[in-house]
Amino acid sequence: MSGSENAGMLLRRLLSPERTPVTQAERRAADGWIDRAKFGGKITEGQAEERRARLATAKTRADLRVALTGLPGAEATTLPRLLSVVTLVWLGACLVQIAVWLMIVLFGGGFAELWWLWTVVVGGAVVGVLWSLAEGQYRAWVAGDLR
Repeated sequence: MSGSENAGMLLRRLLSPERTPVTQAERRAADGWIDRAKFGGKITEGQAEERRARLATAKTRADLRVALTGLPGAEATTLPRLLSVVTLVWLGACLVQIAVWLMIVLFGGGFAELWWLWTVVVGGAVVGVLWSLAEGQYRAWVAGDLR
């Protein structure tokens, strides 16, 4: 994979975390969740099979969440949406500031300080922390640790 493909994939994961492809390990963990719900009397055998069929065709995390909807602890969280919004605002602010800086450099006749780096670095750190929290919460959710 080239650098631009990696950057594009990272950007898609930050802007739409629910569209991240599901791994086989996540499918196995979700299948275990369905088993626990079935053996715990929360769902019937027919409901479990229906959920497993959805699980088999799940391509994204959103599809996986649909297969587990209604099980105890399967409520949607706000962190993925918050991550998307914060990432979009951060990228927009960075692009605007870099464009203004370039205009100052080009039309001002000289090199200007890199004041926009504050937004890039601090905003990037905030996005990184949110991504880490959302990813950790998602992995705990799939493993069934959130009840």
